[in-house]
Amino acid sequence: MRHLAKALMFPGFLFSVLACTGCLQAQSRTTPTAEEIVSRMLEKNGERQAALEHYRTDRTYQLEYDGTGGKHHAEMIVRTEYVAPGRKYFTVLSESGSKLLCREVLRRLVDKEEQTSEKTDWQRAMFSTDTYRVELVGREQLEGVNTWVLKVEPKVYSNVAYRGKVWVSMDDFATVRMMGEPAKSPSWMLDSASFDSWYMRRGSVWVPAKNVSTTHVRIGGEAKVTIDYGKYDVLLAKQVGAVEEHGRDRVRSVTLAAGLLR
Repeated sequence: MRHLAKALMFPGFLFSVLACTGCLQAQSRTTPTAEEIVSRMLEKNGERQAALEHYRTDRTYQLEYDGTGGKHHAEMIVRTEYVAPGRKYFTVLSESGSKLLCREVLRRLVDKEEQTSEKTDWQRAMFSTDTYRVELVGREQLEGVNTWVLKVEPKVYSNVAYRGKVWVSMDDFATVRMMGEPAKSPSWMLDSASFDSWYMRRGSVWVPAKNVSTTHVRIGGEAKVTIDYGKYDVLLAKQVGAVEEHGRDRVRSVTLAAGLLR
């Protein structure tokens, strides 16, 4: 099961889990180039990240494994809290199904995300025109949101690179969906691997909504991990500033009562 955990934690999947985008609006009257879309997206991502002060949500991790020994299921409920400028805290609330899969796969995924969120390596590996070739291949409406569809291919094939598509909202240049696969197989054990990540608006910010990772192991079958990110409590820096005007002693109580977006 430890080998399965390593196979599941391929870089594209971890990157899509770690990505978190946000707010603010801007739209061009003419069709921008792929490079212009990415440039605006990175600019707005920085503003959104700076505005995001805190969020809390209860995630549901589900693992369906069909391979050696038949079919197995494992599930974990994990409370996740984000605190600016990039720290995440994870608390396992419950576990069900296979104890082995919970311990050796799901908990390892959570631990890996918590460790990786503290490192700057992922900032350098993030999607940009310096690290990826981008091509505008169309437009698409996803759940009422008009998006640009970008095809992405890494300029350098490394263990943290992926290929696939990115859907970027036209009105505020936020990531709406990411779908791809590792550009380079991280393990000889993998026959194939893929991820599909969706994001949603919460107030004026975008947050992860759902992530599905499917891994075909050469010896062992197929594993599918689904993360449902649940409902969010979101706190923005502007809301914090507004509350602080009423006095330091009231910051926490007023913020929790009125400063959270669900």
